[in-house]
Amino acid sequence: MRITVCNPIEDAWVAAAPRAFSDRVQFCAVTLPPKERRKVSRVKLARPLAARIAAARVYILDASVEGLSVAHQGGVPAVGQACRIAFDWEGQRIELDCAVMSNALFKLAKDAGEKSTHHAGMKITSAVGESGAALRQMIADIVARALDEQKANARGIPASAAQIFQTGKGTDFLRCELIDGTWRRTSTGRPEQPTNGFTISADESPEEIDMLCETFGIADPAGKKLIQIMAEMSISKAEGVPTRRYNP
Repeated sequence: MRITVCNPIEDAWVAAAPRAFSDRVQFCAVTLPPKERRKVSRVKLARPLAARIAAARVYILDASVEGLSVAHQGGVPAVGQACRIAFDWEGQRIELDCAVMSNALFKLAKDAGEKSTHHAGMKITSAVGESGAALRQMIADIVARALDEQKANARGIPASAAQIFQTGKGTDFLRCELIDGTWRRTSTGRPEQPTNGFTISADESPEEIDMLCETFGIADPAGKKLIQIMAEMSISKAEGVPTRRYNP
């Protein structure tokens, strides 16, 4: 998904963001509060996604089912305050109530004619209407498209892997770990993703599990991360990963 920014002033400060805005999806992790030790993977958008907080224009840099990072030039409430962010993804409106967790200076204005750019971290507290499902669909779309790109680049990652994760209900999981070249499959009630492997619903079929293991084994590090993100999303909520809509 590419976002065209028409305002030349906004173009300038968006372009000043890190070179991580490439044509590949990149990843980072955000640690949840101490009471829950899981880490939720975020997908970094290839291009910032325009959004609004009240009247202020902001740009989403990365997203997860738990939170967002945005770039802005003012208008974001102080740390600890609440706000609502609204944006569109493939024609669907997404509105999320958030708490501002951090807000740091990223690029200082060079003169009076410029505005300083800040990066803010936001924790999602609730979703308006169907926005929660739409956000999950957005993340699934981004990951699926990255899988397609990997396939197109002959990286050995079949895009069909993105369509496997459709269950996610219940509390019975299967942890698949690649240890010294051998897959170890363990039944578990814990949803954490292993370092070298993935955790999925125990309801997945043996054929699908075999495909994922084979795919993970031949993937490069970015491809492995993509599979782990889809696996994480498929078991993080009762509704699982939305059915994939993107067909290149």
